[in-house]
Amino acid sequence: MPVLLLLAHSVAHSQLIDTSAYSTDEINVVSSRISTNVFLSPVRVDILNSANIGKVNGSYLSDILRNFGGVFVKSYGGNSLSTISANGLGAEHTLILLNGFKLNSEQNNLVDLNQISKDNIERIEIMNNGSSSIYGSEAIGGVINVITKQSNLQKLDLDINATAGSFAHKKFSGSIGSHIGKLDARLNFSRDVSDNNYNYFFNDGMNMILKQRENAGYEYSEYGVNAKYELNPKLLLRLFSSYTDRYVNLPGIEAGSSPSNANQRDRFWNSIASIEKIVFRNSSLKSEFNFQNSISNYHDNSLSSHYKNITLSNSSRYDYSGKLFSVTSGFDLNYFSLQSNETEGGIKRFQPGLYGSFRIPLSKSVNIFPNLRYDYFSDINKNVVSGKLGLNIKPFENYNLNLKASAGNNFASPTFNELYWNNIGNKNLDPEYSFNADIGAIAGFNLFSENTFEISYTYINATDKIVWTPKGNGIWQPENIGKSESNSAAVSLKSSKTFSNVLEAGLNFYYTFTSSLKKNKNSDNDPTYDKQMFYVPEHVFKFGLMVGYRNFGTNLFYSYIGKRYTDLENRNYLPPSGTVDGNMTQKIELGKFNLKLGIEVNNILNENYQVISGYPMPLRSFNINIGVEH
Repeated sequence: MPVLLLLAHSVAHSQLIDTSAYSTDEINVVSSRISTNVFLSPVRVDILNSANIGKVNGSYLSDILRNFGGVFVKSYGGNSLSTISANGLGAEHTLILLNGFKLNSEQNNLVDLNQISKDNIERIEIMNNGSSSIYGSEAIGGVINVITKQSNLQKLDLDINATAGSFAHKKFSGSIGSHIGKLDARLNFSRDVSDNNYNYFFNDGMNMILKQRENAGYEYSEYGVNAKYELNPKLLLRLFSSYTDRYVNLPGIEAGSSPSNANQRDRFWNSIASIEKIVFRNSSLKSEFNFQNSISNYHDNSLSSHYKNITLSNSSRYDYSGKLFSVTSGFDLNYFSLQSNETEGGIKRFQPGLYGSFRIPLSKSVNIFPNLRYDYFSDINKNVVSGKLGLNIKPFENYNLNLKASAGNNFASPTFNELYWNNIGNKNLDPEYSFNADIGAIAGFNLFSENTFEISYTYINATDKIVWTPKGNGIWQPENIGKSESNSAAVSLKSSKTFSNVLEAGLNFYYTFTSSLKKNKNSDNDPTYDKQMFYVPEHVFKFGLMVGYRNFGTNLFYSYIGKRYTDLENRNYLPPSGTVDGNMTQKIELGKFNLKLGIEVNNILNENYQVISGYPMPLRSFNINIGVEH
């Protein structure tokens, strides 16, 4: 999306916490395509299930992630744009997957988290370190895999919801699904509109002035289908398809002058078809096909830009699970193209990849996880080999404690914009590289409640980072000259307790410390050397409290973001901010139907803050929800 480039440059009542975090049931997580769980995984993985997701305020992926650990969401105000940072690296270094397929655009490697609706998300898997040896490019800082609601129905499933609130916000969404013979199918839709003219305070140099954000409205529409057809017990077909149409006004940086009258329209069609065959009791074959068509149009007084990104992908793999070892091996075939008036014509990239992921039990308590992948990029004629070795140890048989460690190399390919931007692209760019290592421990225990405690440390040494540098005459050009070193320590505690089968309580606590330092020198006395990267907070603290009594639930979330430097010399910074969001829900049983009522309050304490300099965030706001489900 053009705005990404422009801005880059200038939970259900019955389940209060992620029970998968305590259970050792087999759950497929992003740390490996080998089926495992958060305890046996060689790296830190957070799983947010539908209960977690349903408890937070808001409508999009960004609203979910800002309340949970491991990531920092960068918001440009309201619902205009949200990107993500993991382990002190930029949004272009975090791989976002939808049902296992990459969403990061080859145009700029970015994903707007507001393009993924919360309504159709079943589960989110967050791996807090790189994994290029599994998924290839962009997986330097971490991987987020969004799993949409799957079709697994035994009866008619109906869910209709309406929302109205501050800033003339109106949303209508719903889904309907059913089981017919061997077919399970679910249709979903949503329509979300708002003037987005939220209140904020502006410092004019003398006073704090209460203002309203102007020219910030948006209109989002989404339509989708998710279907499953079981030909026989060993052969399964699936189809996922969604179309989104997003129109958003772009007010630009708040500097005291009139807002920009720029706007952007994005249309995105994403379809995945898969076939899965169980070969033997412990092995299977799976082949998936993905088509993505993304069209963006940006307009302001002096500029009109258009972009059309096409992605065609096939991922085919073989899975085997046995006593001596488990393996997932396969190949990816990817084709990317870009048409734009801002870049050269005829841009195409063919990128095949081969990979193998293994789990090898050395003993009852020790497992190793070797991974290896090869990728080729046709347009830059580059071969990349990435590997990773993970270790998981359970030192005590009678205690639910696991120790973890891993190390490997990761990479990110240069984007089409960096290579082929008109007159300033650099076709000699190489991929960016990193060495990643992490170590940690996770423990599950009962002490007044069911608890999961995890602590981890991550180290990332990134080299050949692509940096836009001045070349004279006002021209900037990208070069492989950047270096950075990130050290991140994370602690989390998740607890849940049930009282008398009618009262439930849950608590989530997350703390992350991140040091991300620039390690390349632009000159002998470079004042930016060894300084914290801008917009990377050293301290992030998040807390969630969830209480449910019978059909009533209330949830409270607190998020603290430490100061963020706004320049590479660390002279200027945005002050720390802390926000509180909360909601209450009531379910009323009406025969075969349930009536759902709810109220959301965002920024309860009316905090005046910015996440990105020049982009004020909304003060206190409200939403009222009503819905019917069957």
